[in-house]
Amino acid sequence: MTRSRRQFLQTGTLAAMFAAVPLKAFAKHGRVGFLGLLDDPDDPLAYYSKATFVANVNSVFQIQAASAVDTTLVSVTDMPAPSGGECFSLLLVGGSTALPQNTYAVVHSALGTFQLFLVPAGADNNGAQQYRATINRLTAVP
Repeated sequence: MTRSRRQFLQTGTLAAMFAAVPLKAFAKHGRVGFLGLLDDPDDPLAYYSKATFVANVNSVFQIQAASAVDTTLVSVTDMPAPSGGECFSLLLVGGSTALPQNTYAVVHSALGTFQLFLVPAGADNNGAQQYRATINRLTAVP
């Protein structure tokens, strides 16, 4: 069976897209999100806006790693967003040992527990580790 270059590229692109999507995204019913995939309705982060985090600046967010790390949300920064969407970054500071870039469970007294992809951003002047998370929401097009 012979395949054209176009068929090969289409198949490879689809395979790459589906390899990047966790299967659990298809397991639950909820809102339609990026690329029409289902968002997890049980994930509180899906409902938190920039205003939610701004209201919690200077409060403690505990990162669940091998041991819990208490961090403080020190800033919420706007970033360029697509029309109708929302994009912002969070800067968390705390702990003396840098955690690797990864997705962590984060616990907050008012917001509950949610998953957040954190990227180490170096240490501040006092030696406390900094972590950045970027939240980028696209509006689903019906």
